[in-house]
Amino acid sequence: MSFVRTLTLSATLAAAVSMAAPAGAAMTVGTFVQRANVLRQQGFAALLSPDFQILKEEARQAKVQLKAENARRVAARKPGLACVPDGETIGIEEMVDSLAALPAADQRRPLRDGYAKVLGRKFPC
Repeated sequence: MSFVRTLTLSATLAAAVSMAAPAGAAMTVGTFVQRANVLRQQGFAALLSPDFQILKEEARQAKVQLKAENARRVAARKPGLACVPDGETIGIEEMVDSLAALPAADQRRPLRDGYAKVLGRKFPC
């Protein structure tokens, strides 16, 4: 089993600013998927890649933003974006594959939006 398969969404949902993007700009779904697939091909060596930490932080930021947005929606008595049961996670390979399967228009959207779609489909409210 590759190291990527052993990672869970919570271990990889660490998101920051992409080196290719201007400061403060969110990484797109397509960029994240492309860079994650390059890391997949590297196996354990990916852990040494600077891109691993960038993607990890990018994913973490997306997760933090989604949790905050979900809390705001629930507080406003609106349906949540996703209702992930306690203790549930999505493996990183499943997440990357699900992000890759999103339509082309969604590939250009911020990673947070892609995560929201994937999680909303897997864990609807």
